Amino acid sequence: MGLKKGDLIRWIIDYNIYEAGEHEVLPINPVYAYGIIFEVSIQDPNNVVVCQIRKDGTLLMIHMIHDGFELVSSAKN
Repeated sequence: MGLKKGDLIRWIIDYNIYEAGEHEVLPINPVYAYGIIFEVSIQDPNNVVVCQIRKDGTLLMIHMIHDGFELVSSAKN
């Protein structure tokens, strides 16, 4: 996919609703956090530093596979 600085990503932080099935409860209607990629790891390009879009501009290090984020919009650089 080729993640790069400036890309907009999102990841699930919670769910608004849970639905009861016959044998399990399933989450539906996810709540997303959004962030802009600041750095991409050279050793593992799925590992990125992200500025979360919040009032405090929190910096996070997240991994595409482990944290399950997805690309929303790619930067034009």
